[in-house]
Amino acid sequence: MSHLALYREWRPQTFADVVGQQHVVTTLKNAIRHDKLAHAYLFSGPRGTGKTSLAKILAKSVNCESPIGIEPCNLCPSCVGITSGRIVDVVEMDAASNRGVDEIRSLLEQVRYAPTEVKRKVYIIDEVHMLTQEAFNALLKTLEEPPEYCLFVLATTEVHKIPATVASRCQRFDLSRISMQLVVERLQVVLASMPECTVEEAALWFIARATEGGLRDALSLLDQIVSYGEGQVTIEQALQVTGGVASEHLGQIFSSMVQRDHAALLTILGQLWQRGTDPAQLVFDLLGYLRDGILVHHAVDADDAIHRKRYDPTFSVVVQQGTTQQMIRLGERLTVLQAELRYQTQARLFVEVALLSMMDTTSETTAEIERVLREEIARLAKRISVLENKAEAPIVPSPEQVTTMAREAPVQDQKPTMKSKAAPVRSTTHIHRMTQADGELLSSIQQKWNVILDDIKRQSVQGRAWLHGSQVVAVNDHQVVVTVKSDTHAKTLMKQYRELIDPVLSAHTGLQATLFAISEEDWKQIEKSLADVLPQTSDQSSVVERPLWVQNVVELFGEDRITFSDE
Repeated sequence: MSHLALYREWRPQTFADVVGQQHVVTTLKNAIRHDKLAHAYLFSGPRGTGKTSLAKILAKSVNCESPIGIEPCNLCPSCVGITSGRIVDVVEMDAASNRGVDEIRSLLEQVRYAPTEVKRKVYIIDEVHMLTQEAFNALLKTLEEPPEYCLFVLATTEVHKIPATVASRCQRFDLSRISMQLVVERLQVVLASMPECTVEEAALWFIARATEGGLRDALSLLDQIVSYGEGQVTIEQALQVTGGVASEHLGQIFSSMVQRDHAALLTILGQLWQRGTDPAQLVFDLLGYLRDGILVHHAVDADDAIHRKRYDPTFSVVVQQGTTQQMIRLGERLTVLQAELRYQTQARLFVEVALLSMMDTTSETTAEIERVLREEIARLAKRISVLENKAEAPIVPSPEQVTTMAREAPVQDQKPTMKSKAAPVRSTTHIHRMTQADGELLSSIQQKWNVILDDIKRQSVQGRAWLHGSQVVAVNDHQVVVTVKSDTHAKTLMKQYRELIDPVLSAHTGLQATLFAISEEDWKQIEKSLADVLPQTSDQSSVVERPLWVQNVVELFGEDRITFSDE
């Protein structure tokens, strides 16, 4: 006798056997009880959640010769024939392999004839979204007004591909993913009928997590693990069969990155490569680990985060080593890494280098920028102190002093306001006074940035893609500073696309302008550094006519950063 796969052996045969779709089961049972069945149903949902099983149970329920209440008896000739697929009046068609208009017309030819073996004809069309438009058109009229002895059940994993005209003629049910708790409980019931097997409960939770709420997939994976382990179901065997990465190992990677322990990270990666771990699978699993960690930090009761503790007792402790912001930032960079990984020929090396670079909260480029900025800030703070002392002095400055100050801070055409605030960064390589010309140039570039991006796209689609979501934040006579999503975006633009982008910038600015890309996070840190270092000046009493030296102070900081208040 050949072995019957577990997912077939344990396929639900009654409504009571269906796991996790109570809203659908209750509605169908009530419709049968009150004889209010629709002529067509549309079951949509992820794979392995019970769509076709429910369709066959419904077919047996409406044709059972000796029903037990609402449930089919599964003993009468009709139930046995439908279960085995021998009843010609109950047709199950796979639209993935029978998607043309001719196949649908052939099926509809049978609709005109009354059933011969059971009370009602039932047509189950699986993966119905695969039908061609012509096939849908052929089905439409019959679906709208089928004979009273016919029942149509359409099943799909991609309901958005069903034409609205077809969906509107069906009663629709959306089947959801099955919770990990229910999947584990079902696996325990199955294993209880296999006393020769020994089981680690952690392995069942891992199976439930790996199959993402698909009970059929969970049963198939359990069947595979039982065969592989010769009756042993352990977490280690589950990992070997699926190629997944143990949650404890993911925790070790996360811990080493938070602690910036390069040797520890390379050691654990070497062990994983030795076991044959796929780099893409590692990145995928690590993203899941970070997501669960973020949920734990925010005390969100999500199944994935809560149940990870059942197969990884170290999880709750390890994720507390990092902050939510660290995990979010790592997640962003891992997402970029995941997208780039498919194009790499040396995937292991690429992952190692990427993870090592993620350890540094500040890139080398940003560190150098901040060093230069702090030097300039110190010099600027000294000048501000001198100006503050002059502002507090009751003596009006001499003409010579006014002339000197005016030379250092050219007059602008804005009206001054008092109460100085920290000035923004105007350049990433050095701090200089933002002249009116600089401000106008920045505003001009910001206004036509989308036009510049379109020109860049004509030169390189990839270069434009790396600039997605970018913003121009600063400009001087030779640099255009742009913020991008991540440090990876910034490095890629500076290394691979700068020579292509610079001529476009020069064409639009009329200057020999060059691109300087920096991540949004690093730019925020630089702005914060400036705000922390630059002193705040005290409030000054306003007067009707302000001395020229006050005007010069205003112009030094910029009119948009000064406010006057009357006390």
